Amino acid sequence: MAKCPACGYQYNKNNNIGKEMNTILKSKSKNTTRMLNKIASLITINVPSESRITYYQFLRGTKDIEDNVMSWAIETFYQGRHYQNGKGFAYLRSIAQNRNKNLPILIKNERNRLGSTPPIYKGED
Repeated sequence: MAKCPACGYQYNKNNNIGKEMNTILKSKSKNTTRMLNKIASLITINVPSESRITYYQFLRGTKDIEDNVMSWAIETFYQGRHYQNGKGFAYLRSIAQNRNKNLPILIKNERNRLGSTPPIYKGED
């Protein structure tokens, strides 16, 4: 297999991982980058099987996900202390990808459940 179906990493290609990681992180907002670096250090410390390569694969797999979805996924992962249970980058990636896939329907369902703001009443003239 020459290309990973999950993240798009090409095994046969001579990749410069550090440069690509920098490019992906610079495309994100400062807050999201800070959160990514914090959670990455927690995961690599608490899950021995996770390394810089798996962090790179995680970044490649989530580079198209919006910052608000990624922030939500990181916060959920952090609040649940999943890194202490041995869950690493693959688990965090699935949280972010599933949230990204389900978000439009969640917004639509919330709009149907709660409704929208009423129109502005201009009064009778």
